[in-house]
Amino acid sequence: MKTKSLNSILKVSIGLLLGTVSLNASSIIDGKTILDTKCVACHISTSNSSEGLSRISDLRKTPEGWFMTVDRMQKDHGLILTKEEEKSVVKYLADIQGLNYEETKPLRYILEKTPNYQEDFENTMFVESCARCHSGARVGLQRRTLDEWKNLVNFHLGKFPTLEYEALARDRDWFNIAINEVSPMLAKKYGNDKKFNLEKVNFEGTWNLFGHKLGDGDFYGTMTLSKDSIDKYKVSFDGKFTDGRDFKASGIANVFSGYEFRSTLSIDGKKYNQVFAVNPKTYELSGSMFETLHSEEYASIKGVKSTNSKTNILGIYPKSIKAGTNGIITIFGNNLDKSVKLSTGLKLNKILEKSKNKIVLDVSASSKYDSKLISLNIGSNNFKDKLVVYKKIDSLKVLPSYAIARVGDGGGAMPKQHAIFEATGYLAGVDGKIGTDDDISIGKVDAKWSIAPFDQRAAADQDVKFVGEMDAFSGRFTPSFAGPNPKRKFSTNNAGNIKVIATYKDGNKIFSADSHMMVTVQKWVNPPIN
Repeated sequence: MKTKSLNSILKVSIGLLLGTVSLNASSIIDGKTILDTKCVACHISTSNSSEGLSRISDLRKTPEGWFMTVDRMQKDHGLILTKEEEKSVVKYLADIQGLNYEETKPLRYILEKTPNYQEDFENTMFVESCARCHSGARVGLQRRTLDEWKNLVNFHLGKFPTLEYEALARDRDWFNIAINEVSPMLAKKYGNDKKFNLEKVNFEGTWNLFGHKLGDGDFYGTMTLSKDSIDKYKVSFDGKFTDGRDFKASGIANVFSGYEFRSTLSIDGKKYNQVFAVNPKTYELSGSMFETLHSEEYASIKGVKSTNSKTNILGIYPKSIKAGTNGIITIFGNNLDKSVKLSTGLKLNKILEKSKNKIVLDVSASSKYDSKLISLNIGSNNFKDKLVVYKKIDSLKVLPSYAIARVGDGGGAMPKQHAIFEATGYLAGVDGKIGTDDDISIGKVDAKWSIAPFDQRAAADQDVKFVGEMDAFSGRFTPSFAGPNPKRKFSTNNAGNIKVIATYKDGNKIFSADSHMMVTVQKWVNPPIN
């Protein structure tokens, strides 16, 4: 015990010294070295933390979560790190105290910057206590002991001293509820009772990808990763959109927690980020790609390593074909160079192209079905209800159902935040009713777009005149400039409450659907996890 105490004292002394003087890059061995020198000054070992450092050892987080913590230590507590040291600490913590793959799956939308995602948590107490100020996913993407959840409550009061006087706090005994009810609830759902299991994915090699970029359509291609150093890779992507346009990218990537892939790419002179997770057991990839300064310029992506022996379908374009017509259907995936068979309702005329990651089919759709789901067999693998034959759509739906756009540029440094809408055609399922769980999507349709006032107040304020412009063909809304507008009542800004309308003609019938969009002011605080 005396030896341990002496070691603790020595660590504190070294930490106090190095906490104010930046280490030379040449003296940095790894993130652990930095923790044992610069962080130990405050996070000393205690009886409650038999391994590692107090507070730190009671937490598990995503790479973004650890970055936010390390960044706050520098801004609020005087920690001095170089950028390289910061990266080393985040990497080390994410590798020893990250979240397991399955733990992140339900909440990855916040890491992947999914635009306009609408959270839905059933627990009212959780929403009113936590998710009223930031996303619920921000809470769920960490693991803490009960004491650490209570420490987080105290941190909030120290950091935001007016918290108890704000809405949903001043009308109740907020602190006692947070300590005695919310903290135990969080410890039960997001407690740190499990250990992080580092399962390292071998990323080097080629990956087959299929994605959908909002406003631009589907794309496919091959991502090649070549190892630069431990958990660092050079990235190149060679692909095409389904309309034939080239889609190429190159950049660098880092891997955290064994399976968390983060890259920075250059595409047509613009900077993009990729946020992927790879299932360590199946080597199946999922995630997103978005423009660094415009996360609304977003693509969802699926993929699989080319060495995977399983036959996978990553995407099909188009996913539907009109009854009584001929068409070309392309299937993208992995290990596809096998026999192909379609179920009744879609006749295979000819295989135009076949390779391991792509099959192109010439098909004819039967005219006798109002709508029919088509399955396909590739070798011995059956893929159920992958295609749709239909005569006419039954309804139209706009996605997202609610969106936020933000003014920018003109009145400040923040760029405009666009909103991108897409229209999808739907068929009634077996129950013959629209709006039920068995509705059948035929995929994106080429709708025409317009905007209108959402309510009487928006009409009186002439919001449509000032908020920005909707492209009638692409569904892309570009907001107006930031700052006061002297042409508006009271010289207010160009915010507004807008209805987004899609119209689509199918045969002789015109369908219409709408969505709600708020055009609002710039967002000045945009952390890695909102």
